[in-house]
Amino acid sequence: MSKQYIFKKKLLSWSTKNTREYSWRNTQDPWKILLLEVISQQTQLDRANKYYQKFIKKFPSPSEMAKASKKEILKMWSGLGYNSRAIRLHEASKILSKSSFDSIYPDFDVLPGVGEYTKNALLSFAYNDKVITQDTNVLRIFSRFFGIEDPQKFINENQKNLLKNIRSRKFNEVLMDFGSEICKSKNPSCSLCMFDNECKKFIQVKQTRQQAFKGSNREIRGKIIKHLIDNNNVEMSSLKMVIKTEDNKLKNILKKLESEGMITIKNKKLIEIST
Repeated sequence: MSKQYIFKKKLLSWSTKNTREYSWRNTQDPWKILLLEVISQQTQLDRANKYYQKFIKKFPSPSEMAKASKKEILKMWSGLGYNSRAIRLHEASKILSKSSFDSIYPDFDVLPGVGEYTKNALLSFAYNDKVITQDTNVLRIFSRFFGIEDPQKFINENQKNLLKNIRSRKFNEVLMDFGSEICKSKNPSCSLCMFDNECKKFIQVKQTRQQAFKGSNREIRGKIIKHLIDNNNVEMSSLKMVIKTEDNKLKNILKKLESEGMITIKNKKLIEIST
């Protein structure tokens, strides 16, 4: 019995009692899948699901979101962070309101904010294509179990065999749940893992220094967007009083937000969320 077969068989067996239930797991609607995938980036799935329910109720189709203003989208997005994701999703909805997912299949990465992982999620969950979605959690599982330093290469070379006689959607969902419940990035639950005897336990410890959020550009960006959502035509002088930071730093952040199409600066004095 091959190691790949054992890996797949035990994962599927584990999933019979450990599959998390979400409404979007019962749909092949690519819009719902895109919405969930964008919202869940760098966000725990249970929390992302709450935002997904709110967004899909308000915007059941790309055309509905395309009609909304950026300000409305950002207001609903508030609390998720990384506001640029919301803007890219909004831009993608405008494209999809004029075309369709089928018309751009399989090249979903032409949509703003859609990278390799989200593209493969759409191909697997909406179109049943035989692909493995490769996010950091999936790569971590493969690396640890098979004892390999380049899990991406391994998956690409063995994808066909791993997905033989199984829907890719099911396999990808199992990997998602297993990475969240057992094979976690920190403090994995090896004692509870059904792979205890077969796993290579190739756990790589990467020393990454995470930038402090307090006082970071990301925090300031969030404060700016929140203030602009709550107020119209904000004067530069007023914003400086609210966002207490160095003038040069604020200027650079505003310039970046403007270049991303998130805000509009009128006559170098008035600032608002772009339309």
